[in-house]
Formats: sequence, C-alpha cells, structure tokens
Amino acid sequence: MERRLLLVFALTFLVILAFQPLLKKYFPQAVPPPPKTQTQNQPGQSQPSAPAVAVEQKSPAANQKSLNIATKAAAAESETVIENDVYRITFTNRGAQVKSWILKKFDDDNGHPLDLVNSTASQMYGYPLSLWTYDQGLRDKLSSCLYVVSTKDSTAPDQKNVRTITFEYADKDVSVSKAFKFQLPSAAGKSKADGTDYVVGVQTSVVSNDHPVQAFPMWPAGFGDQTNIAFYAASQIEYQNNNDTERLAIKKISSGNTLAGPFDWAGVGDQYFAAVFIPDDPQSSALITLRNAIDAPSDAKKPQETKKADVLGAAVGNPKGPTNERLYVGPKSLQLVESVPVPTMTDASPDLRTLVNFGYMGSIARPLFLWLRWTYEKMVPNWGWAIVVQTLIISLALLPLRIKQMKWSLKMQKIAPQMKSIQEKYKKYSIRDPRKQEMQKEIAELHKRE
Repeated sequence: MERRLLLVFALTFLVILAFQPLLKKYFPQAVPPPPKTQTQNQPGQSQPSAPAVAVEQKSPAANQKSLNIATKAAAAESETVIENDVYRITFTNRGAQVKSWILKKFDDDNGHPLDLVNSTASQMYGYPLSLWTYDQGLRDKLSSCLYVVSTKDSTAPDQKNVRTITFEYADKDVSVSKAFKFQLPSAAGKSKADGTDYVVGVQTSVVSNDHPVQAFPMWPAGFGDQTNIAFYAASQIEYQNNNDTERLAIKKISSGNTLAGPFDWAGVGDQYFAAVFIPDDPQSSALITLRNAIDAPSDAKKPQETKKADVLGAAVGNPKGPTNERLYVGPKSLQLVESVPVPTMTDASPDLRTLVNFGYMGSIARPLFLWLRWTYEKMVPNWGWAIVVQTLIISLALLPLRIKQMKWSLKMQKIAPQMKSIQEKYKKYSIRDPRKQEMQKEIAELHKRE
C-alpha cells in the first residue's frame, strides 16, 4: 500500500514537470511588481508598460488648454454705476450683481429716492441679476466669485446712447459671461421718459466642461418699498403668453418650482412695482418661482415688532443654453408699461399693459381710468380734483335717469294706499282664481290715471 502511494506521488511530480513548457506558452504569466526602492529610471533601461486603464496620460495640448481656461478673474472687488434720467444702478463685480437700483422719480417713506433692492432680504436670498442654478454649490460660487468688468458705449439706430457692461469669469470648472445693456440719455436730450427707459438688456451664458449649464437671471428677494407685512402680502408671480395672463398668489407658490414656457413676459411684482423678464424667444423660456421667509414689521413705525412674511422672487431664462432677454424694473404705471414693446405677442396688445390689473370689471375700469388720466393731464393737474371733476361729469350725465327714478318713486308712494286697497279686495281669492286677473287690471288702470 505504501509503495503504491509513493508511486502515485512520483508520477504526479513527473506530469507537473512535463507540462511546465506548455503552461508558459499558452497561459499568461503575472508581471512581478517593480522594486519599491526604485524611484527613477536608470539610464539605458526601459520601464515595463502599465495596463492602459491604470493611468491616463494627457497630451501637452490638453494640458495647455486647461491652463488657458483657468485665467479670468478680477483681483479685487469693485463697483460700477449706471445712471440715466429714471434710475441709478450700482453693480458689484462680486457675483456680477446689483447692490442698488434707485428710481429717481419715486421716494421712500423717509423722502429719499426709492431703492427697489430689498437690502435685508437680498443679503439672505440673493441680489438682483445674480444667477439661479439647480446646483446650490454652483449658485453660491457664481454669486461670490470676482468677475472681470469691461464697458462699451455705442449709438443705437434711433440715436439713443447705449452702454454695455460685460462681466466675465472662468476657471478650470466653469466659464461665465454676463452682459447688460442700458439706454442712456441722448446728446439732444429727451422731453419725456417712457417705459423703455426702465428696460435693461440681459445676456448670460454659463458653460461647464464644454456643456451649457442651466443658469437663470433672477430678481430673488422682493422690493425695497416692502416695509411691512401688508406690502409683502400684496406680492405675486405674474406671467403672460399671448391672451393668457396668470397671477399666482403667495399660497400657490413653492420655492424652486419650475414652470415651463412659453412666456412673453414673466416676473414678480407687488402693488406698485414690478421686475419683469421679456425673453427674446418665448418658446425657449422657463420660470423659476422663489419664495422665502423674512421677519417683517406689522407696522413700519414699530420696526421692533416683527412677524414672519413671505418674500417672493423669480428667475427667467433659457433652460437649453445662453439666455437673451430684457428686464423691465419700474412702476406699474399704465402709461409706462404700454410703451414697453413685446413684439412676440400676436393675439394681444404687444406690450406690458396687463401688468396693471383692473380685475374682472376691467372692460369698464380701464376706460374710466384712462379718462381720469386725461382729466389730470389736460384739465386739472391734481389727482384729487381730477376725481372730483370726473365724479361731477358722471353725475350730470346720469341726472336725467335719476330724475326719472325719483318721479317714479314719488308716484309709487302716492298710489300705495289705493294699491293696498285693491289687494285687500281680492285677497280672498287664490292665485289660480280667474277673478285674480281683475286685480291686475285695476292696478294697471290706477297707474294710467296717475
């Protein structure tokens, strides 16, 4: 038995030795790892090649491209001021956003020119014309990095002076460009401001790894005239597509919600002012609704007594690539908004007139308001007296109808006892009784006699 076992072991050993050449020829062999103590190539020696998936070598051209991209950023923070007859806008290159948007023709509660930037809410939720992205980290980065600023002046075909401010930033991860166009006073001057003076051109583009990033210019945090809870409560998200105008109340709005277009215009407004984006291409537009909480005083005279209020904002842009649009920031004055063209509308008046909400009785209220404005401009340059004059004219126009109504009332009072007597006479008969018709005849004859 022991001899047989030894014979089996011997034969197995011989078989293994015999098959060694075949194993080396037909089966791959493991590559021994390089010595750990070797840190440099010896002259004249070649290194064994590593598997292709282990290390990806970049070409010199690719490395040079990466170096060229990460080059555009400002060294320090700076401010740029744009001013015309109706506004004074202060930009900061930190985030390429607006710190102050003063309307010269309107005053705040303290008698100073009204700043439409809500400073308290903006510090918490973002400044106007910053960019909204779905990535919170990228959003914070775009609103905090230092952009390189350049300015260019030109003359439009209608002889209006135009100033373009461009903000640019780029690093190895992202490239950003934001350009804003402003209408400045012409050399000949201008007799009267219209709605186009409140309009700013907006062009933005964000690219990461050669792909466009969804980044929407926004007005994120209410308005500077909102000094108490009542003003915040009057805020709405508003938008229009041809004949359809929608106004979303606060309770219907959730922050970060995306509404797909088309939109001829869309934005946020309160009772008196609005910030409205007008896309060049309504079909390629989307609206992001913004809603956040803020502590606001119930009474502006008692700022220490605060309650929670909702502050609304809106971001509008092209979700498929660069955004090209205009932005109206100004009062909800019918005369001004009617002068802001919206050429993409085909089935409605091509302007912003529906920003002024006349309610469900708009077919009557709007003509009356236009008449009142004409009275103010042409007859009595005081709104109070203009209302008095309009009321007197309406009363005079309705006077014949009122006189007729008064005569009818006096007549009814005079014949009331006789009518009561007739009704008592036929009271015993039922409604279906033919004799009840006699009562109606007697009443008719009584009206004729009187």
